[in-house]
Amino acid sequence: MAGTRIDVPLIHGLKIGEAVCKDAKLREATAGDVLEAQEAAERLMMVPTQNGVEPMLVVSPSRVGVEVLRRQIVSIGDVSGPLDLKLMHRLHPEDLNLLLAKSEQLDGAAVAQTQEGVTQRGRGDSDRPASDGADVGDRVKNGME
Repeated sequence: MAGTRIDVPLIHGLKIGEAVCKDAKLREATAGDVLEAQEAAERLMMVPTQNGVEPMLVVSPSRVGVEVLRRQIVSIGDVSGPLDLKLMHRLHPEDLNLLLAKSEQLDGAAVAQTQEGVTQRGRGDSDRPASDGADVGDRVKNGME
């Protein structure tokens, strides 16, 4: 199904100037879309911990979904994608829900699986302690030279 595109007729359309564009085209999401969407959805927050307050990257799942969708939009009317977030805000809720539903049909579970894998790998590695007693910076001691 790689490279699949579908036409999605919008219910209310997107008003651009005097024109109301009701013809949307979507494509399958790529791994790059998911990675870029996750990065765009990250916010640096100060989070209370046992040691006081520490900076932490927090990801909004709903923002990830919108960021992936805007990258999947090939066009709405004469406007080429990825659709600007400001234009996404102007969509009628029914049209946004329709585009989200069609993108889910198009992609199946691939986006969720990729997103989960990246999140687990990206977050889990930084939380693990270094190996017991090893001095990873000492190349001679660790037989690296």
